[in-house]
Amino acid sequence: MKLKGSIDEIRFRNDENGYTIAVLDVEGEPIVAVGNFPPVSEGEEVEVFGEYVIHAKFGKQFKVSDIKPITPQTADGIVRFLGSGLIKGVGPKTALAIVSTFGKDALEVIEKFPNRLATIRGITPSRAVAISEAYLQNKKAQDAIMYLQSQDISLGTALKIYKFYGDETEKIVSQNPYKLIEDIDGIGFVTADRIALRQGLPTNSPFRIRAGLLHELDQAGENGNTYLPIDELVPLTAQLLSCEQASVEDEIDGLVIDGKIKSVDIDGTRAIFKRFIYQCERGSAAGLARLILESNRIGYDTKADIEHFERRNGVRLHEGQKQAVVAAISNGVSVITGGPGTGKTTVVKCIIEICEKLKISTMLMAPTGRAAKRLSESTERDASTIHRALIKDVGQFDYKTSQKPLNCDAVIVDEFSMVDVVLLNMLIRRLRSGTRLILVGDKDQLPSVGAGNVLADIIGSELVPTVMLTHIYRQDERSLIAQNAHAVNQGKMPDISAKDKDFFFVKGRDAAMIAKTVVDMAARRIPNYLGESAQKIQVLCPVKNGFCGTIALNKMLQEVINPIGKQITSGEVIFRVGDKVMHTANNYQLEWVRKEPYYEKGEGVFNGDTGIITDVNRASGEITVLLDDGRNVVYTSDTRGELMPAYAITVHKSQGSEYVGVIIPITGGSPMIMTRNLLYTAITRAKKFVALVGDEYYLKRMVDNNYIAKRYSGLKTFLIELYNDNNLLYGEI
Repeated sequence: MKLKGSIDEIRFRNDENGYTIAVLDVEGEPIVAVGNFPPVSEGEEVEVFGEYVIHAKFGKQFKVSDIKPITPQTADGIVRFLGSGLIKGVGPKTALAIVSTFGKDALEVIEKFPNRLATIRGITPSRAVAISEAYLQNKKAQDAIMYLQSQDISLGTALKIYKFYGDETEKIVSQNPYKLIEDIDGIGFVTADRIALRQGLPTNSPFRIRAGLLHELDQAGENGNTYLPIDELVPLTAQLLSCEQASVEDEIDGLVIDGKIKSVDIDGTRAIFKRFIYQCERGSAAGLARLILESNRIGYDTKADIEHFERRNGVRLHEGQKQAVVAAISNGVSVITGGPGTGKTTVVKCIIEICEKLKISTMLMAPTGRAAKRLSESTERDASTIHRALIKDVGQFDYKTSQKPLNCDAVIVDEFSMVDVVLLNMLIRRLRSGTRLILVGDKDQLPSVGAGNVLADIIGSELVPTVMLTHIYRQDERSLIAQNAHAVNQGKMPDISAKDKDFFFVKGRDAAMIAKTVVDMAARRIPNYLGESAQKIQVLCPVKNGFCGTIALNKMLQEVINPIGKQITSGEVIFRVGDKVMHTANNYQLEWVRKEPYYEKGEGVFNGDTGIITDVNRASGEITVLLDDGRNVVYTSDTRGELMPAYAITVHKSQGSEYVGVIIPITGGSPMIMTRNLLYTAITRAKKFVALVGDEYYLKRMVDNNYIAKRYSGLKTFLIELYNDNNLLYGEI
């Protein structure tokens, strides 16, 4: 729907994102219009496109999806436009004087003949030039934004682009739209390519081919790879761009010379990395090799200390647990791995006590806030996320420059299977020589969401002492969770016959009915059974799409668990006060405030942080979230894209977390997704209760499916190479 009128009043405007509430005069009728506007002023003529909506509090409004400013045509409109304050140096009196002198030609005079303004009393030649420059600056902004909109770019994104490029917007975007990918958050290859092709850029343009190569490497990274073999990268890019493979090969060396990519030999294969990922993986390997080679090995007999720990805590360590303690105390880097109930936490507690006796200061870390909180509770020591530990001593975090060593002698990282190569490199850079790095995790869980195969590569290098705990140390006769998790991990069907324990299977064949059952169990049946809030029950989905994916289930769960309240719409997602949400990116600049137990301010909210929405502000577009660790975060329209509903999340997103109860829909799906270790990972997230809902046939298929997607990673190769060649190691930057 289209409306045409003049802006009678601007009630609210956020200059950061252009969100505006304005009253339009449309043929004498006042209409409230809301949306993202380019720079506009009262009195300006506009065409707006959108639809009428009914706001619960403010009534009927016109929701603007697009807007086109129109140069005012009437003398009255020009006076109001010039006198609105948009043009610096021109107020209502000056505007009236200009229009009285030049009439409908006033804007043309300001733009093309500013010296004529000096004929008006009170306007000096220098002021006339300033007025013209201010007018032209505003016109350039509107022209640039309209140009971007003509390229099928949304108004909000257009404002973001103009804010970054300014007067160079049209020049840069017309010459090389692919530069947008590097400079503007939210613009990827698909958008930039669409703009380029609309402008007639040749399909075999070097700009396009280089952008395509980088895009394929980015896609590979999202699938966990740190590099692609050139024999895979070239055909993938050629297929994406519909061009010859020879043209793609011709651009690779240019990207290497420009420093965008790195080409190295890995096991006889020419591997192509994005330069940053290469630096992270190579840097991680160099740091690990140094810690292994430079550690002050302790010839210390831990037997008496272990016995003391056993007596004091009323436990008896299994032989494997004792070996893990000795390895951690005696080596620069060590790995402790095992499934649920194998006593990893007990080992960590014993290591900490011995370190404290030996005056070895320790720091406890985990990849997510939930995992760090659980580690702190189980050890009765302070623990934090890796990101927060790295930020703490240096203020605002900069992974490229921060070199200040952490003030500790040993670092223990729990849930290490979640750590990707970028996060590992951040941590390694901060560890001084001689620091012990103790890595604790479950090698059979899903690998990290981010790029890298870190835990598997470190174990596979055979340079790091690794203790695999297999004895189930924690075993409750009444609990089937640990028992069934180990059964699944061994390729055996879980026991789903019990009806009075903590592991249930609810049969269902139709996906829509399975989804309905999952919602009923998560919102009503399981909370009542456990005596817990529905917010503590977590639905874990193998996929995002479909009846039983996170997108559909989040909508259904929200309408049952939290159906009413203040809300705001962001894209296709409704955020409502009381909703459970998750942060989905690492944002080092996002500010937070903690009010209890003492006031604290800081920056940095990270992928996997979860919380509850406590307030929404429709006028400003802000969403306030109280994170699980007590930090308050305000999301604006620029950052709320990093927020997602979290009643249902993917199994990958659940890594490192533990929930009171877990519900897992079991349906058909791609064998590359519906795998044994995905099911195993989901089950091991539960503390008190697991419910599988679906078809037993598909459950058996998941248990039988031991498919593990191959990840291309260079950490193992680099670590062995650098460890074996000390001269090469100490030449690393």
